[in-house]
Amino acid sequence: MKRVMVVVNKWWECDPALLAMLSDNARPAASPWPDPLQPPRPRPDPTHLPPANPDPIPRAVFSYKNFKAEVWCISDLLEHLDSSLQSSTEQKAKYLPRMFSYGPPPDMVIAVGTAEYPDAAVSENGNVVIGTKVFMVDGHPDGSNPLSKWTDGPFEKLIDSTLPRSVFSKLVGFDIPTASNRFLAVPFAPASAPWVVADYINVALGAVNVTDYSEYGLIDPLTAKIFWSKPREGKAASIETTHCIIRVQCESPFLFVSGIVDRFGYFDQDVNPRSHGQNTAAAHNAGVAVSWLLGRLDQLG
Repeated sequence: MKRVMVVVNKWWECDPALLAMLSDNARPAASPWPDPLQPPRPRPDPTHLPPANPDPIPRAVFSYKNFKAEVWCISDLLEHLDSSLQSSTEQKAKYLPRMFSYGPPPDMVIAVGTAEYPDAAVSENGNVVIGTKVFMVDGHPDGSNPLSKWTDGPFEKLIDSTLPRSVFSKLVGFDIPTASNRFLAVPFAPASAPWVVADYINVALGAVNVTDYSEYGLIDPLTAKIFWSKPREGKAASIETTHCIIRVQCESPFLFVSGIVDRFGYFDQDVNPRSHGQNTAAAHNAGVAVSWLLGRLDQLG
């Protein structure tokens, strides 16, 4: 049985994404029920952190006809760490291999999380971006962030996916109008209409080694500026911190699914006033898109 890994960044992204993947009001008809299915996890007591989990397991495993899709949450592997390290690229990269070694090398990897859309003139808030390429920039070069000193890279280089363009085109050929009609609306600056923005050349820009959300306003534009300054074959379509770290774990066919929460340069205006509502809706919508992608993948065999 083929192995598909769906890797979600934060617990507050995984919970609503998985909710959508379990809801018959959101996912395609005849989608399988997962077995096993782990209950939502309580956040650890910061004064009594648990020991590191040497043998993590996925949140859920969906058995389709042609593959098994494992849903993982990076936060689950970091529960033993202080809150200051929950966004550390260094720590994520340290523990991510435990997911990948859970089974044989995956046949496909899907990175999932919330993100900024790199265009100030257009709001895609609440919509979902799907693409295949990543480009990462070290937000704190020379180890200037003591909480995250990841240096493996490769930095400032477009990283392609081994997923063929022809297969991607078939994968995103699911019923996008029906799927996006099941999206939740975000509270701030919602897109003019719900939609899935899917393109093989879409690039997830990764600002790594950034652990302080207040730095997004400075480092995200810098990340985009560096990308735009390079010769490239791709379109910047998402900015966040973790799709790229998931991508470099292996050379399996890769794509990313970003639930958009803010316009370019508008994190403080679009997310901060009601972060729970903005993030939950966008993460839910990413989960909707993942369910429809998996259903389409199963149809393709």
